[in-house]
Amino acid sequence: MLAALRRDGEPYRLTAGQLSQRMLVTTGAVTKRVDRLITRGLVSRSVSAADARGRVVGLTPAGVTLTDQLIEKHLANEAGMLRGLSDSDRSALERLLATLTQAVAS
Repeated sequence: MLAALRRDGEPYRLTAGQLSQRMLVTTGAVTKRVDRLITRGLVSRSVSAADARGRVVGLTPAGVTLTDQLIEKHLANEAGMLRGLSDSDRSALERLLATLTQAVAS
């Protein structure tokens, strides 16, 4: 959820429905996760400016900081996994992953 909010860009706010689509989970699952993340101070829930009946979930400053730290660790981990590959191997892997992505999307 944190990454989905961060990926969407500032102001890092989405509705439960939007989060549900991006995370491929039900809105009920989103609600449970939001409740846990609110308790940890990583997200907030507020009234939608577009529709007073709706709610939006947003990253708090602590949520942005944690997400950025986790993304940095993730990218370092990826770099470590690929470190042993030659440029040619990396190019081949990139082509294979693109082919796989197309096959899965079809």
